[in-house]
Order: sequence, then C-alpha cells, then structure tokens
Amino acid sequence: MKQLTVALLISLSGVGAPAMAANLLVNGDFEASSDPVTTPPGWTNIGHSDGVIPYTIGPLPAYDGKYFYDLGGYGDPSGPVDDGIMQSVATVIGKTYKLTFGLSSEDVAGDSTLEVVIGGQSTFYSQSSTGTYFLKGFTTQSISYVATAAMTDIKFIEVKNSSGGNNDPLIDGVSFASSSAPEPASWAMMLGGFGLLGASLRSQRRARVAFG
Repeated sequence: MKQLTVALLISLSGVGAPAMAANLLVNGDFEASSDPVTTPPGWTNIGHSDGVIPYTIGPLPAYDGKYFYDLGGYGDPSGPVDDGIMQSVATVIGKTYKLTFGLSSEDVAGDSTLEVVIGGQSTFYSQSSTGTYFLKGFTTQSISYVATAAMTDIKFIEVKNSSGGNNDPLIDGVSFASSSAPEPASWAMMLGGFGLLGASLRSQRRARVAFG
C-alpha cells in the first residue's frame, strides 16, 4: 500500500503542470541591439524611430539585461506623444495568452500615460513623477488576453506626457506566451488520483489501528 501511495504522488506531481510556455516575442529583452537610434530587431517603431538605452544612463535599477526601451523616442523633436513600439505574433483563436513586462519611467517631471494594445484590447498605465531622474525601479505588469485572430499585434504607445517628454514610460523584459490551463482529461485524472490516494491513506490508518 505504501508503494501505491508513493506511485500516486509521483504520477500526480506531473498532472496539470505544463512546462513554461515559450516567449512568442522576438527580442523582448531588447538585448539584440545597443544602438539608441536604430529600431530594435524584431520590433517596429510607431512614430519616431528609436532604439535602446543602456542602464548606465543613470542610477536606474536594471530589470532585464543591459538595455531598456524608452517610449518617448530618442531625441524626437516633435514630442513623445504617439511614439511607441510594436510586434505581431501568431496566435490561436480562443486561446488565452499572457503579456508580462517591466514598467518604469524617466521620473523627471510631470506625468505620462502608456497604452498597451493587444489585438483590440487596450490597457492604460499612468505614471506620476517623483523627480528622482532615472531612479524609479521597474514593476512587473501582466495582462491576460484571449486571441480573436491568427495574428495579434502587440503595441506599447505613449499617449500622454504633460511635461513634453521628461517622464516617458520605460519598458523591458517583455514576454507574450500561452497561458494554458490543464485539459479536462487531466483534471479528471488528477481528481481520481486524489480519491485513490485518500482511500490508500485511510486503509493504512485502519491497518495501524488494527495491529496496534
């Protein structure tokens, strides 16, 4: 009976626990380029052409690697509003995906708003400045999305900046991956296994009582 209990525990440990899904985005950590004015590989600029910025620009705590992306546009004379970056990925209609990314801001003056668009779904992030200048650490954000098309556009766009560009949103460590729940058959197997495990434990307890 003890062997059955151990076997069940080993079997159940792998049920409903799929391997980590692969990131569907190319160069989500922005490490494939070190140029501040060239579009990062895998991405398309929205508005002003822009590149990556190194963490050595200030005391900003690193989030993922050596480089991050500034939504305001490097040296954009027209202002940062409507600047951004995007990438398109293949998706399965009806399947659930999760977008995760690190978010910070230049934190110099004023406030700004970042719009994150996945397909036709928008999420807004507003950030106010504390005046610390590239010192505010990144926070991890996540958005769930159910695909409605075979290709999905993922966009990060700066839609507001009250200071004209002194508090641009910063992003890094961007990942878009499937977020699959266990299949119904896996749930049934897992529940049945727990039932057998419970019965096994009860039998062992009765045996110990019977034999002292």
